[in-house]
Amino acid sequence: MSESKSMIKMAIAYDFDGTLAMGNIQENSFLPELGIDKNDFWQQVKKEAQDQNMSEILAYMRLIIRKADDANTKITYDVLKNHGKSVEFFKGVEEYFDRIKDYAKSKGVDLEHYIISSGTKEMIEGTKIADKFETIFASSFIFDPYGKPTWPAVAIDYTSKTQYLYRISKGILNTWDSQVNKPVAEEKRKIRFENMIYIGDGETDIPAMTLLKSKKGISIVVYDVQNADKVTQSKEMLEHGKVNYAVPSDYTEGSPLDDIIKMTIDKIIIEAKYGKYQSTYQTQKEKLQDNQDNSNVTEEYKEQRKDKFDNEEQYLRTLGITKFSTERDATSCIYLEQDRWNDRGYETTFRMYKKTNEAGMDMIGKIKICFIEQKKGEHTINFLEKNFKTLKNTKFISYFQITKIDITEDEETALRFLLNDIRENDEYDDQDIVKYSLKRGIPF
Repeated sequence: MSESKSMIKMAIAYDFDGTLAMGNIQENSFLPELGIDKNDFWQQVKKEAQDQNMSEILAYMRLIIRKADDANTKITYDVLKNHGKSVEFFKGVEEYFDRIKDYAKSKGVDLEHYIISSGTKEMIEGTKIADKFETIFASSFIFDPYGKPTWPAVAIDYTSKTQYLYRISKGILNTWDSQVNKPVAEEKRKIRFENMIYIGDGETDIPAMTLLKSKKGISIVVYDVQNADKVTQSKEMLEHGKVNYAVPSDYTEGSPLDDIIKMTIDKIIIEAKYGKYQSTYQTQKEKLQDNQDNSNVTEEYKEQRKDKFDNEEQYLRTLGITKFSTERDATSCIYLEQDRWNDRGYETTFRMYKKTNEAGMDMIGKIKICFIEQKKGEHTINFLEKNFKTLKNTKFISYFQITKIDITEDEETALRFLLNDIRENDEYDDQDIVKYSLKRGIPF
């Protein structure tokens, strides 16, 4: 059992526009480049939403495509992502994520950061802080074979934000899996609601804030001290019981927001040690101690464990599958779902799901796979066979991170073997795709 699996899981979910970033992300460079006044744009969005009786989120996504066409400006995923590079953040944001994660770790808490935003995902993925998040849930487009956005893939509005809190809690980190509706006891969830914080900046965040507050989590509204309307609105949200706290959008060490988050971390570990789930906490600590006690096993023991498996079929049986597949409809497999994450042009990331004949999917974690001769600009899915049993003895190598809590040591060993994991192999460390993608870190 790794140290992170023995720690108490905690999540902080953030709105993006007005919470971490100043203003709406589309206003940063995209609208100015098209010569569009931001006030005119949002007025038109509201008018079209009213005229067509449609969601304002769908209206702004539709208008983005139309305005680009009218200006004869080509927009693709990469173009949209590039517009995120110059986003301005509130004070302390860029240094905040690693610092608060380190604080949590020092207390025995494994903290994960998430985005839940109505803003444009493709642009958020281009920002300086994109790699700080386990997953970015945001409004996104479908792209045609030429890279042009043609239709909304996901549209997140103020009410649907609550869905993503459930996804985070249950460890279902995609937007399509209906298993999110399946009842899961709080104590069996990846992250309990009471171990979660939601941070937003206004009325569109109220459903998510109210839900989390009602589930004994913490909801915080932040405001720009220079914006009198936002200050007033935040105070009213606090007075009306929509949130636990209302503080300035200052993420520096020692700020009120920083104090609240650290206080919550401290409370979570105290509850874990002495509250109703203390027996679970103690069991996890004992398993970690046993793991540490056995960490210096002899080479002979390692060889004995290696001899336990002598072919790929035994490894597959250990995992309870017959193959790996990049096809969603395949059964009795570990399904590898393409993720568009981009590391300096290298696209190697997948999500791993265990899929059986009986029911839905159970997320295992994320994995980066690359073809050793792979160049920039193409995703590994273009090189992999749709169905395969192993990557061993091929030109594919991988590096994965597990989030599934109850995976066994034998199952992890099987995954490492079958997927040709290189975490303990430095043979390829001088190759750019390994330096800048595989071993750079998993974008959780």
